[in-house]
Amino acid sequence: MQSNRQIKAAARHQIIGNFNQFQIALSLGFGLIIWQFIFSLINSRSAQYQNLMSMSMKTMSGQTVPSDVYMQNLQTALPGLLGSAFIDAIISGMLAIGASWAFVMWQLTKKQPGHPFKLSLRFFSRTTLKDSVILMAVRSVLVFVGYMLFVIPGIVMSLNFAMAPFIYAADVQTKRPIQSTTAYLRASSAMMRGHRMQLLFLNISFIGWMLANALTGGLASIYVVPYYQSTMAQFYVARQLDIEKNMS
Repeated sequence: MQSNRQIKAAARHQIIGNFNQFQIALSLGFGLIIWQFIFSLINSRSAQYQNLMSMSMKTMSGQTVPSDVYMQNLQTALPGLLGSAFIDAIISGMLAIGASWAFVMWQLTKKQPGHPFKLSLRFFSRTTLKDSVILMAVRSVLVFVGYMLFVIPGIVMSLNFAMAPFIYAADVQTKRPIQSTTAYLRASSAMMRGHRMQLLFLNISFIGWMLANALTGGLASIYVVPYYQSTMAQFYVARQLDIEKNMS
């Protein structure tokens, strides 16, 4: 199995090898970038969200906020925040797998994809929409429940199920019969066995980029989103090749 350093180096080469490659990578991530902007804009216009964020910022800066007022605002805003987060998990997940799977095929075939933006929307098509939504929804619910029970189970579940969309996308690509959602989640858990910590550290390595994205008002997402999606694709390819090598 390749190291995280090698995986990220391959991802960087894929998206910034030349200007044409960067254009393609940006087109693959464009739908996700636009959705993140729309989702942030919707949240920013919510009065409940603004009040909660204002109180949170005051607390972080050392200002005193009455706990009963904070909890009241949190309880009021929580249903809306959870609902919007659930919708975001489904839509961003489908956009992410569309982009990442195109990066996977780019890596495997060594051919630059044609119509990259269209490819990023692939799993919104009539033939895949239902299965994609169910897979993303079930995965999101399980991870959310894990976080509610305790943070660590949520992290473990998110790592266990990280490859499920890729395994599903592989079936769509090869026109194999689509399996049940639980089958993809179990297959992902098996694929991630012994490699959860590697993926965790790979995600942690992007914290600096996420902060840069926040500090630039989302402008850095032009680079960060394609880079991250390409990195996840490289991880899947490396893991899949490692499995095939061990079976031979």
